[in-house]
Amino acid sequence: MDESQIGRSRIGIVDIGSNSLRLVIYGDGFESLRPLLNERVICELAGDLERTGKLSPSGRGLAEAALLRFIRIADAMGVERLDAYATAAIRDAHDGPAFAAHLERISGQPITILSGKEEALWSARGVLGAIPQAHGIIGDLGGGSLELARTDGGGLARRGSFPLGVLRLLPLQGRPGRLDRQIGHHLRSARWLKPLGKQQNLYCVGGSWRAWAALHMRHSGHPLSIVHQYAVPMRDALEFSELLTRMNPSSIRRLDAVSRKRRPHLPAAAAVLAHLIERLGPRQVVFSGAGLREGLMLASLVGAPDGADPLLRICARLGAGGARREFDPRKLMDWVDSLGLGLSKSDRRIALAACHLGDFAGFEHPSYRAEQAFLRAFRLSAAAIDHRERALLGLILCARYSGRIDQDFAAGGRSLLDPPGRRRALIVGMTLRLALSPVSELEDARLVRTGRGLHLTADRDLIGGEAARRLEELADALGERALLDLGHDDAPAA
Repeated sequence: MDESQIGRSRIGIVDIGSNSLRLVIYGDGFESLRPLLNERVICELAGDLERTGKLSPSGRGLAEAALLRFIRIADAMGVERLDAYATAAIRDAHDGPAFAAHLERISGQPITILSGKEEALWSARGVLGAIPQAHGIIGDLGGGSLELARTDGGGLARRGSFPLGVLRLLPLQGRPGRLDRQIGHHLRSARWLKPLGKQQNLYCVGGSWRAWAALHMRHSGHPLSIVHQYAVPMRDALEFSELLTRMNPSSIRRLDAVSRKRRPHLPAAAAVLAHLIERLGPRQVVFSGAGLREGLMLASLVGAPDGADPLLRICARLGAGGARREFDPRKLMDWVDSLGLGLSKSDRRIALAACHLGDFAGFEHPSYRAEQAFLRAFRLSAAAIDHRERALLGLILCARYSGRIDQDFAAGGRSLLDPPGRRRALIVGMTLRLALSPVSELEDARLVRTGRGLHLTADRDLIGGEAARRLEELADALGERALLDLGHDDAPAA
């Protein structure tokens, strides 16, 4: 299978979980991990598991109906491959395997029951597909279990599964002492759960932890509502978790930033998170929008290119689709590099992403190009980009179209960057603005920063007054003298 085939094929994953059944259909695979469809039915199969050891009778009926409907939806959407997996509830319930066999008989759909370690593995693989640089502990909190895996930035050293799902812990929420003892007992059994290094994080997956993140974003006034790679410093995360564990049920029910179904689970989810923070001491708690289903989807892809950067891949596709003219993003990056800005590896990667998106708002109305470019980049549906990087990418593209980043619509992006970061965004954006000036020819021009100033060499027949003005503006922002060479002696730009 070649890359173009992977981009067009449709893969469906049915996740028969402890709290819900979910159908996710992917159409662009490893590129962005963005599903075409994400359909969920709350079944609470594990609702009675701690009390009876069996699946919830009402949950069984809901699950059966949902699976049959999901198969019809997948067929209607042209899914080429549909895989179904069951996790903790079916794995641990006395009647779980028999129910999985019943679902197979009535649907004709094979169902794989994942072990706890397999669930931890594929959840971690999903996180690493979306956050390739993840380093620390990956935790996936579901309704029936908690999976943990240690990653060293690509490999997975240790992993385990614990009966600490929010549905199992729900009966203990009114008894904080017993809840803490239960969580502590199971976590202490994993001797490999040792304190993390200074630059290592705790990566959180699962609906209840995503609800925690959504609530914290509302509480802190964060300018984005995107959970993926939302990062909270350790002490802030611990204090917020402790606050949630102390809230009474009536207060929890009024938390409208979280869905009504998720609110009752918040204290248990917060208690598990607090225990992990205290035990591991991570630098940050980072939330992932990708997990088990994405890991299973990536495992099903045959021929996916190794080492592909999911952010650069989707930026290349979006940039090519929106540009008014062809240009080489690598040539744009050469211009950025020529300025000697001392970009970090992370910032240079975002600058390269911006080069790919150099004219992706080109067909918007001229009065709104800067705004549309900023908003689309800041809210980009993509993996492997954190919130600070979103701000940097958005502000670079804002400056690319307007030569400034001080507009009201860009306030959220500015709030996530320090002054040096904002200046780098402005300079890089202005460089792209110059390189892509009207009636200029990027391939035949050269930008150099020397001891004399900022020197642009270009063909006089392809450089107009607009390019000269943009050179002056960029040079001024750098504190340099603008020099424009159009085939004769150097002279200050007009």
